[in-house]
Amino acid sequence: MASYDVLIVGGGNLGLWTAYHLAKRGIQRIAVCERYWAGFGATTRSAGVVRQQGGSETAVKLGKWSRELYRELGRELGLGSGFTEVGYYVIASSEEERAAFHDLVELRQRCGIANEWLDPPELKRRVPFVDWDRFLGATYTQDDGFVYPAIVARNITHAVLKAGVSLFEECEVQAIEPLSSGYRVQTTRGTFEAERVVDAAGPRGARRIGAMLGIEVPVSAARHQIVTFPERPAAMPANFPMVFVLSQGYYLRPDEQGVLLGMSNPEEQADPTERFLLEFDWAYYERLKPDWEATIPSLAGQPIGRAWTGSIDYTPDHLPIIDEPRFGFYVVAAGGHGMMWGPALGMKLAELILDERVTELPDEEIRLSRFSEPRRVRDAIALPFPTR
Repeated sequence: MASYDVLIVGGGNLGLWTAYHLAKRGIQRIAVCERYWAGFGATTRSAGVVRQQGGSETAVKLGKWSRELYRELGRELGLGSGFTEVGYYVIASSEEERAAFHDLVELRQRCGIANEWLDPPELKRRVPFVDWDRFLGATYTQDDGFVYPAIVARNITHAVLKAGVSLFEECEVQAIEPLSSGYRVQTTRGTFEAERVVDAAGPRGARRIGAMLGIEVPVSAARHQIVTFPERPAAMPANFPMVFVLSQGYYLRPDEQGVLLGMSNPEEQADPTERFLLEFDWAYYERLKPDWEATIPSLAGQPIGRAWTGSIDYTPDHLPIIDEPRFGFYVVAAGGHGMMWGPALGMKLAELILDERVTELPDEEIRLSRFSEPRRVRDAIALPFPTR
């Protein structure tokens, strides 16, 4: 029976980055069990936005660290990092958002992010392809950007294999049994033993893996939709800055020679299936279309190149989980920001495993037990998710 120091359930962005950071810090016997293939699920179905303009201290810091880690890994491997810096405008549509955004600018600046508030006259000068008469202003960070998910999955998979991590694909975890010291993990590719087990199973598995040990992990899956327009309108410059209309739950970024639009329906309900391929909601697309065409008039009538759905993992407060609810059993979840925070979440979970603590992040924003208490903090800059 194979034995490991750490066995990680889930070979997506979170699980692979956790393995990478553990290996970098000297752990040699690491296994990753992925029931499909590395990066197959939510990771490569995402839009890849990397935003440092979070709505809480934890969100800001995780975005900042992840941006740096993506770039560092590219340099380490001698490969493209997949990260493109274009800047990001997060748009305020109401007086309530404007007031909250001013407070968040101060928070981000305290965390070392170059973030600023801009009024519509300045925004019209900087970003003329947006109809700023519809909005009250926006926050902006110049070095925000996005990654191409397929490149990210390639790089982190290459990195963990290079570090000597044992990656078991098509290896579904069926049961986890506590031992006097460690755990026995039964899978479709045999039985393993490990001193520590990490639940990094994402939107389609985190809750199920926790339940194997009687631990409630409040992670659910919600449908997110993405379309791309193959040609970029002449009004939009190459590598145009990203924009996020928070109140309506949609954002745009460059994509190859065109434009990518991501959107979440605030009426979406949790999806209990185990499927990654979900039906595209064309009715909602058509309902939202007049809004984004009014925001960026040059996109009106553009043909669609691709359209797909992905499952985003979400927590009730949109914040992550980095915790050890049972001795030797760890939970890491992204709260809807797997590509945005994955590298940093892996780094901080490795810190918890090896140093038995998590530094620089508020405890009340990452521990699992917070969900049994009155809600105090939430990430205010997030796509709409189901309330249950």
